[in-house]
Amino acid sequence: MAKRPALAVAFDNSDKNFFNGHPDRQAHIRLPYEQECAGEYWSLGDHNRTRRRIVLWRVPPGNPYYKPEAMPFIKIPMLAFSDETIEDRDDILLPIIEELMFDAFEKEKKKQ
Repeated sequence: MAKRPALAVAFDNSDKNFFNGHPDRQAHIRLPYEQECAGEYWSLGDHNRTRRRIVLWRVPPGNPYYKPEAMPFIKIPMLAFSDETIEDRDDILLPIIEELMFDAFEKEKKKQ
């Protein structure tokens, strides 16, 4: 089994620690760490790196993506608008996640 870099493990733990410390929260937004999700950001086209954000979504039981044996959240790379401040609150983040997921679903549908 390949060993994971210590840096990646530390980042995963900080995300787990956030949700463990905030059991009422379903979402969280933060800046990406160094080259975290570099490929996903590259696929978003030319952009200012300061606009990069990671939105984390705690996957609820019953959702098709819920895997209790794995990390119970999904990382979603996104770009903020240049003048946008996104508050780290569920009432703000959950509609953003819904829109991102719907857009991804529509893109996949068009590929078929």
